[in-house]
Amino acid sequence: MRIETRRGARRGPSRGWSGMWLELASRVRRFALGCLCLAACEPPGYGRHTGPDASASSDGGNSVQPDAATDATAGCDHSFRLANEQTASSVWLTGDFVQWAADPTHGAIAFTLGVDGAWTGSYDFAAGSYQYKFIVDGSQWIPDPTDSDSVPDGFGGMNSVYVCTE
Repeated sequence: MRIETRRGARRGPSRGWSGMWLELASRVRRFALGCLCLAACEPPGYGRHTGPDASASSDGGNSVQPDAATDATAGCDHSFRLANEQTASSVWLTGDFVQWAADPTHGAIAFTLGVDGAWTGSYDFAAGSYQYKFIVDGSQWIPDPTDSDSVPDGFGGMNSVYVCTE
């Protein structure tokens, strides 16, 4: 790689300290940007689809209905409940069925806080096996504490697993 200096002279990275520092800085920037993209673009479990992709559109509430291509009579309308998080400002459901959406704007399912202090929401699944997590306060990704069926998420944590058998 050749680097352009202020005086217009061309130097290779091995010909001077300034060239080596510029090359090192460039590589560090590329590495840091790559890590940032991975952290921001690929939440836990991203890309590990265990069931059919379920394209869904929000109905503005706590549940998401299947799109027109999905048979509405086949599948499972499953309710989720997260207790002991009554101090949270929000709880969302995400998983491979919504491409690990990180917020409701991108497809995560918003939950409602009930009078009993538990957060609840539902999703209409097509038959298959799905990995999921809850997102508490927009940043804390946790598995379902009531679901004993789980798999490693590839990041040192666990994903909960839901199986719809119609």
